[in-house]
Amino acid sequence: MLLIARPLTAQTCTPPDDIKAKLHDKPTAAVLNDLGLWFAERQQYACAANAFGSSLQTDAQQPDLPHVVFEFGASLYLSGDTREAIPSLQESERLGYRDSKLHVILATALDSTRDLASAEPEWRKALDFDPDNTTALDALSGDLLSDGDPKAVIDLLDTPRLKAWRSAQQAMNLGTAYSKSNKPDEALRVLEDGLNTNPDSYDLAEQLAGVLTQQGRNDEASMVLKLASERRRQNPSQAGK
Repeated sequence: MLLIARPLTAQTCTPPDDIKAKLHDKPTAAVLNDLGLWFAERQQYACAANAFGSSLQTDAQQPDLPHVVFEFGASLYLSGDTREAIPSLQESERLGYRDSKLHVILATALDSTRDLASAEPEWRKALDFDPDNTTALDALSGDLLSDGDPKAVIDLLDTPRLKAWRSAQQAMNLGTAYSKSNKPDEALRVLEDGLNTNPDSYDLAEQLAGVLTQQGRNDEASMVLKLASERRRQNPSQAGK
């Protein structure tokens, strides 16, 4: 297990007074973990990573080791150090830590490095915890499309349970999967349902209009875009979504 602990910097990582007193001499792993959590709660993730890394170097056999390794990896990821985070998150999983957040963060990190083959099983593990996890469904369906596997996207997303709750991204991914499977009528069904559920999604409206145009239904396509443009003007905060 490769762990990198960077020294705490007084200038940028200032502990609270009640913990600072405990950092003199040789602080215990428990104290360093408390410090890491304190920094993480304040979104000072680089400081949190320093603290958790120091804890792991202080005691590599501590009772809550899998969780601490996760906190270290998550803090690295949230501080922007994605490539260093991945091995620690994977080590946390290997050590037996089980939490949906682990799989979501690890899968997101792997996706950001374009390691889709490793990300996909992590997304599925996140879905084992919560089958309706929007982040996981959005990302996994996108990864499967990138893999050129529209059937897997259809199997994942076209279920009665998800129909009324698909996000705009899921509707677009499923519509694309049906289009790539030469099933334009199914693509239209999904995109129309998706737009009804997510009426402010201009990207979804554009995709629906494109499928309508391919079927020669130009007037309907124009109406969809007109209504979408009007909604976007009324809700500028939704532009581009």
